[in-house]
Amino acid sequence: MKTTTFAILFTVIAHVNGFSQKNLGVFDAVRFNDSTTLSLCLHAGLKVNTANYGGNTLLIEAARTGSFAAAKVLIAHGAKVDAQNELGNTALMEASLRGNEQMVALLLAAGANTTKINKAGETAFSIAEEFEKTAVATLLGGKEGNKKEEYASSKR
Repeated sequence: MKTTTFAILFTVIAHVNGFSQKNLGVFDAVRFNDSTTLSLCLHAGLKVNTANYGGNTLLIEAARTGSFAAAKVLIAHGAKVDAQNELGNTALMEASLRGNEQMVALLLAAGANTTKINKAGETAFSIAEEFEKTAVATLLGGKEGNKKEEYASSKR
């Protein structure tokens, strides 16, 4: 019953907010940076750390798509800043990959862990360096050092 009510509520909200008439999900609201719809869904009972098929939480999706307003709403509702998807990537890693300084600063202010390591042995800093996102690398400061070798040695 609660799921049906939520689905109806989201469909009505999506239509009122100008989305097309096709069925959209809450991840679409995040991708479209629709913080109003996202807030309404969260207040209606949506779990803030909901994840999709790849393990991306709503916050990881916001970081991946540069949806700053959505990320702020999610953090305000208690989203796990250091949640990892199936590849071990965090929202900070996704923002670093894309060179999104504003998102990186927001996630750092929310307490994102710069030393998290994904399954490839990378940190947010090493990702920023590898993809030549120098402004992001500067924000991250490189304080965690090169964890790739440390990760590899721990797997031996």
